[in-house]
Amino acid sequence: MKSFLIKNFDDIPTNIQDLSLVFGLFDGVHKGHQGLINYSYKNSKNKKIGVLTFDKALKETSCSLMSLEDKKTELSKLPIDYLFILVCDENLKRMSHETFLNLVLKKLKPSTIFCGSDFRFGYKALGDVAYLKEHFSNVNVFDFVEDDDGNKISSRSIKDLISNGEIEKANNYLTRPFQIDGKVVSGLHNGHDLGFPTANISPDINYVLPKNGVYFTKIELENKKIIAVTNIGVHPSISKLDKPIIEAHIIGENEDLYNKNVKLYIYKKERDEINFKNLEELKKQIQSDKENCIKYFSKSDLHK
Repeated sequence: MKSFLIKNFDDIPTNIQDLSLVFGLFDGVHKGHQGLINYSYKNSKNKKIGVLTFDKALKETSCSLMSLEDKKTELSKLPIDYLFILVCDENLKRMSHETFLNLVLKKLKPSTIFCGSDFRFGYKALGDVAYLKEHFSNVNVFDFVEDDDGNKISSRSIKDLISNGEIEKANNYLTRPFQIDGKVVSGLHNGHDLGFPTANISPDINYVLPKNGVYFTKIELENKKIIAVTNIGVHPSISKLDKPIIEAHIIGENEDLYNKNVKLYIYKKERDEINFKNLEELKKQIQSDKENCIKYFSKSDLHK
């Protein structure tokens, strides 16, 4: 897969022949996205597959399912020849669908366009499938991939699952554990004082955060994965915070992670965050969480 980072419209390659173009944000590269891309591959005969996406969400307040680097990694696993990444600046955010079509889509000269039935583009999302069909002769519409309830699998629906703590269900639709990339920073050292030292992870981007609670996770550092019990929340039993933080207690390792970049993979929500009456109750519960985490990861090879 060859990638193009498009900072201005002069960076758009114009010499690619027989291009099938798939367009979208592809946040999460979930089952629905995979279905669309595989559909385009199966229906493109000998054409090259190109994916047109953005380096970040067009709305500043939008939380994300993945970083750009992780998006590139997951897309590289699919039958894609070219990846076109548009740098999302103020000009692009306010660009009309007519201008976008002329400055971006027509310059790529796709022989075929593949998109979802509810596809929208341009300022205020005024561009749609009908508008594309007015300007391109070969527009193929992919319906959607259904979830377990017969509804469309979407980035929004997966974010809602994560926000509700339904991690295992979200992971099923993502086809992999939900991942947060970040740096280990200095914390309040409450875990260390309790006998369960934690790594305080500051996310690299504005990820959607799981519901406050305790999760079974793995931390990856330099291609090595270590199991951990991770609390996401405001730890109400000790020095309650104004907003949630991510604190991972690594099991069976004495790795010094401070100031290092890590990947946190979240597999299962064990319980909600609880306000304990005293520290002894809290320590007893953390020990139980730790034992349950070890049992969880020893059950199957699925969690390697």
